[in-house]
Amino acid sequence: MLSFIRSLPFVGIALLFAWGAHSFIVGGLNKTVEQQQRQIDVLNQQNVALQSAAEINENTIRNLEESNSRQIAQIGDLTVKANEWERQAKEAQQIFKDHNFTKLSRLRPGMIEDRANNKTAEVFRAVEEDSKDIANLEDVERQSDNE
Repeated sequence: MLSFIRSLPFVGIALLFAWGAHSFIVGGLNKTVEQQQRQIDVLNQQNVALQSAAEINENTIRNLEESNSRQIAQIGDLTVKANEWERQAKEAQQIFKDHNFTKLSRLRPGMIEDRANNKTAEVFRAVEEDSKDIANLEDVERQSDNE
């Protein structure tokens, strides 16, 4: 028993040394855990920001694809109309080649002038309607881009 009492100071010193080492190691690990927790918080915030940006980008891509589809359809319609107008222009040019309108207009002034004025007005109305349609589509596209 006496040897046990003599060894108590050494055991106490060993325990103090072990407790000090334990505190040092645990303290270092706690600092590492806190640092990693801060990094996790920063990365979570960045992740949320990136997810929001990705969602905005997906919506933008979807809107651009829809706009592109509408424009392709409009271009197709305009191409059909342009082809029709070219056909009508060729027919009109052929009529002018086939007839002497100067002589006819001198003989019957009201007939040619009224028809020409009516057809010209009809063509201008068609062009105005097409221009309004295109302007309205551009306004719709600008509004969807602003949203």
